[in-house]
Amino acid sequence: MHPCSNLQYHKAICVNPKVPSYNAVNVRGKLSDDDYNDLFGKCVVRMKDAARIDVLREYAEYGDVRMNGEFVYNFDERENMPDIIQKHRLDELVKGKSDVETAIALMNWLCKHYKHGNPPGGLPKVRTPQSLMEAADNFDSRTNCRGLAIILGQLIRAFGIKAFHVTCMPYEEPFYDCHVVVSVYCESLQKHIMLDPTHNLYLKNKSGQIIGIAELRDILINGGEIIANDDSTHWGNKRHASALDELKIYMSKNLVRMSRCVVSGYGIDERDGNVELIPDKYIQNEAKLFDEAKQKSFITSSECFWSC
Repeated sequence: MHPCSNLQYHKAICVNPKVPSYNAVNVRGKLSDDDYNDLFGKCVVRMKDAARIDVLREYAEYGDVRMNGEFVYNFDERENMPDIIQKHRLDELVKGKSDVETAIALMNWLCKHYKHGNPPGGLPKVRTPQSLMEAADNFDSRTNCRGLAIILGQLIRAFGIKAFHVTCMPYEEPFYDCHVVVSVYCESLQKHIMLDPTHNLYLKNKSGQIIGIAELRDILINGGEIIANDDSTHWGNKRHASALDELKIYMSKNLVRMSRCVVSGYGIDERDGNVELIPDKYIQNEAKLFDEAKQKSFITSSECFWSC
């Protein structure tokens, strides 16, 4: 979500130059605790006075704390979305395509019809594609990154492919901004790939292989190269020369913590039950500052988080 999705933050950057912008190279916690609390709510974990990439590198390592149970895919989307599939001829759109091609084609279709924007009052309580698309239709065909990712995840699952939206979050809590993308498990590749419908984006490594969120995190930590698809955008607008550099900075901020639904199904969001992947150092220190209910959702096993 672009920072302006948080009205308090938008007001803050207009009146207080100490509040960092989302794309600053060094995002620093320069507010007093009282000012921070006034702007963003009670401070649980305060923003570090360090560059975002340095924070990510400090918290690079994961541990072995796993969840109880397994992730579930209901695959009930197709039976609940015949109106969308038939109206937009999505069966014809993906006919003969591989799982990778199908997922990308559905993202392209979605991004042709809907762009990124921050609807007043946020998303509707009902998180079905129909509800989210109707709300977007009433807001100049725009919805935020969570809305786009939830729709895309459900569209992809309607074609029998395992996909789920992932909330990518920064170190601090509360935070003024996060980002939501889609992870798709492609049987043809035997791996997850990341699709970002905010930018109609997927990424490749320097070898030209499409990558997932975990791989992106590792590349950022190690200072590696990423390549964006030619038809990607920048917040729904034409991509400019520095867009990829801005994306690296933005995702360096938002890949300290990640959350996904325990059950992926029609109309389901993380509020219905989630697991949050945090670094090993985080669970040993900062995690203890969260309330007990929140702590129960924490795991440190990356293998567990990305299991299908």
